[in-house]
Amino acid sequence: ALTFADQVVVMDLGVIVQIGTPVELFERPAHTFVGHFIGSPGMNVLPCEVRDGAAFFNGVMVPLEGRITGSGARCEIGIRPEFVSLGPGGLEGRVRKVSDLGRHSVVEAVLGDTRVSAIVEGPVPAQGETVSLRFRPDQTRLYADGWLATEAGG
Repeated sequence: ALTFADQVVVMDLGVIVQIGTPVELFERPAHTFVGHFIGSPGMNVLPCEVRDGAAFFNGVMVPLEGRITGSGARCEIGIRPEFVSLGPGGLEGRVRKVSDLGRHSVVEAVLGDTRVSAIVEGPVPAQGETVSLRFRPDQTRLYADGWLATEAGG
């Protein structure tokens, strides 16, 4: 359906959560459900705290795409695996599994109690290895109670 559609309506439990083009749904999910539903693997969702206009995961500040525009009882960081890379200066985790998909691999790491996937081309770490995961800031969003809560292009 996504291949042929000009507009897609995504519903969760009978409620419309986003209407948009397939590209809009992928690039800027309005709700965490859309982020999980569109894409394979789905969007990474990490629990976070918000303090002084910034998001923190496991006590580490995570740069976001723009200014935080909303708040809620449950705040989460959302980032697609396509925008997570391996390299110094990121969040540290341990590789849980690596799936070789031919042109690229999906590296799934565990950061604290949270699983994070990265799509990686080229050499990949071994299972059990410690890695540093970097999030591309312009693709890192905050969600409050499931809904998008950051401005684009900060």
